[in-house]
Amino acid sequence: MINRDFRHKPLDGDLLLTMACPVGCDFCIYSCLPSMEPQKWMPEQTIRRVAEEYSKNNIGIRICGGEPFADLRKLQQCIGILLGYYKPLDLNIITSAIFAGSEPNALRNLTVLKEAGLDRCIVSVDRFHLPRVPLSKVENAIKAARKLDIDIVLRLSLDTESFRLIDGVSKLIVKYQTPIEVHSWGVFGRAENLDNTPLSRHNFVEQRIFKKIKYHAKRTKMPPDYMYYLGFSPKRSSRHDVEDFFPTTFPNGNVYARSFCFKAELMGNINTENLDDMVFRFWQTPLGRFTLSNRPSSGMGALTPDKFKDEYDSLRNEPLAQGTPDEAVGREFVTINSGDDFDAILQKMNSIKTSHGFYGMENREFLLSFRFDESDLWNKDTSLKIQEFLQKLEDNKIRFALSRPLPPCLRVRTDDSQPKNCFECRELFVVENGVVKFSCDCLKGKVYTEIENIKNRDQIHEYFDIEHSKLELNKMCKACILRVRNQCNGMYFCMPQS
Repeated sequence: MINRDFRHKPLDGDLLLTMACPVGCDFCIYSCLPSMEPQKWMPEQTIRRVAEEYSKNNIGIRICGGEPFADLRKLQQCIGILLGYYKPLDLNIITSAIFAGSEPNALRNLTVLKEAGLDRCIVSVDRFHLPRVPLSKVENAIKAARKLDIDIVLRLSLDTESFRLIDGVSKLIVKYQTPIEVHSWGVFGRAENLDNTPLSRHNFVEQRIFKKIKYHAKRTKMPPDYMYYLGFSPKRSSRHDVEDFFPTTFPNGNVYARSFCFKAELMGNINTENLDDMVFRFWQTPLGRFTLSNRPSSGMGALTPDKFKDEYDSLRNEPLAQGTPDEAVGREFVTINSGDDFDAILQKMNSIKTSHGFYGMENREFLLSFRFDESDLWNKDTSLKIQEFLQKLEDNKIRFALSRPLPPCLRVRTDDSQPKNCFECRELFVVENGVVKFSCDCLKGKVYTEIENIKNRDQIHEYFDIEHSKLELNKMCKACILRVRNQCNGMYFCMPQS
């Protein structure tokens, strides 16, 4: 049987007690650092606000970070505040078990949970933790937890470089009949700097672990079926999709719709707003409809061009999000005018150390929006300048995407992953307060309709075509051979009629 623990709430949310972590994994989605600075810990008043707002909306809490056990006093204070709003079974906690250098030390730390009435602790086990948290520490935590009658759930994040884990962790699982959760690691936060190819055969490694569990179980006369060991502690939602709503609050109070924490998923700050107000506002955006919909796959994808259907790539391509904090994970939006000093821009992009990581990680992914005037059309110097700039980005290993298509008359070579026309433009429209507005220069700010009336991107683009036909093209575009041959629709340089 699968050990499913649904706790008492229908949905969970994360409380990031701290951004400090002594492990500093290379795949940390929150880019936590081995630092104990006070600003990396959630203040008590923010913890109380999370407890008030989550409980009011019938959301359980998973205490995580960072490493919540890095400061036992702060962890005790956090749990104490939460128990004013929750029963112990409504709470979960996730840790690296780095504190379990010995069984007595593991007992000392886990006693904090026992005294508070918590009966479960999730321990992350993967190849990224292993150099700092060997399996001997995990075993110490398991043995100490058994003495305290606390369940340890092993959260296994796997890829094809995880083979050295398989034998040792399988023995632990069988020996202590430890519940497990099996995941692949996500390509967000610090993990975006890693080679993602090991994820391509994650299921293969998962099956290897299951086979090893069966092997060791038979040798020790334990249940051989791997499903006997499966557990499931966090609750995304009743829709069973990992992409569903899973509110995540950072130490500074910023609330994101999911634990992936893309900048477009920032809903607000819990210190100044109520959660239900944030959710209502978030629902009115395309991303909010995608995240909160009963059929999430039909939300964001219907508003995205076919070549940009990848969900996570689409979420990073939100160029018009305003007031986004530095710690948000996403592409930095860069506007470039043709007369700018491109070398200076490149130097600045190389030196930016903001949003790719929460506290000082280097940002090496950008969304570029080139802006031109009529003198740039058919201009070989402009074309060469852009082409050289894009090549320098590649040479400097800076990932980029174009938010809008480049005019065909500039003859700039780009691969097919970049937008080629207005339909594929990432700046075609924006949703503000539930209303679709065009955001390209020629129709900027023109209201179309409410997002509730939109079924797909085609509908928006058809209306765009109608409104664009009312505009006057500049003289160069009217006479351009590319327009005569239907290779350019002239939408790049329309001028509104007076």
